Amino acid sequence: MQNKSSTNKFDTHTTILSNEKVAEDHYLLRCAGSKIAQHAKPGQFIHVLISNGAGLLLRRPFTIYTVDEREITMLYQIIGEGTQRLSEMPKGAPLHVMGPLGNTFNIEKNPEPAILVGGGAGIASLMLLAVALRTHDIQTIGLVGAQHQDRLLSIDDLTAIGVKVHVATDDGSVGHQGFVTDILTDMLNKNHLHRPTIYACGPHAMLAAVAKITTEFEVPTQIAMENRMGCAMGVCLGCVCPIRIDTNRIEYQRVCTEGPVFNATNIAWEI
Repeated sequence: MQNKSSTNKFDTHTTILSNEKVAEDHYLLRCAGSKIAQHAKPGQFIHVLISNGAGLLLRRPFTIYTVDEREITMLYQIIGEGTQRLSEMPKGAPLHVMGPLGNTFNIEKNPEPAILVGGGAGIASLMLLAVALRTHDIQTIGLVGAQHQDRLLSIDDLTAIGVKVHVATDDGSVGHQGFVTDILTDMLNKNHLHRPTIYACGPHAMLAAVAKITTEFEVPTQIAMENRMGCAMGVCLGCVCPIRIDTNRIEYQRVCTEGPVFNATNIAWEI
């Protein structure tokens, strides 16, 4: 991963261009944002003020899903009052957005292949990375998990750029019945991969399982954490993550600045 967070941060008023339901309780929002789009890197996020004067005082963090020269998108799940209100905001509604924030995934070692492991809306944090990998002609495999068919995300988007996708659903409605980590274990067990690197984002329990598996197989792994946060500027300390500095010392680092991307082996999962 790249340790430094972006120095190109923009706090801007923008406009919603579209806000469409793409799966059960999940929406894809597209908004204007040329400065953010031009500087965003895989793994980074934006901080969004959803509603002025409506009791929602804190911004919400959302991963940058895709970019082009003048627009950014974010793929989000309805999980509370803020995201419920966001899902109801129409085309043309104003948004106050700050970003890009946080550090980035590292692909400098040219993985062979890159394996993306996304659980639920966590796959949103891996889409910009998938685009970067394919732009560099790196073989990319996507392992996408969801509770059931109606909650699967990003399959078409990944396939369209040449990512080979494997699917797991809890109920078996599509693909493997079980956890996406089952597919990862099976893939690593076959021992036919040259120099794989794992990139993952999703629920905490899934990430801990990914880290355990890849540690056993000695496969380098980068994980994007999605802790709740208040300021997203490293001041409030509301998003800290326990990081193992050495065998005897743990340091709490901020997901919004030192992260959101960490090496899996550095995270103290037991805490």
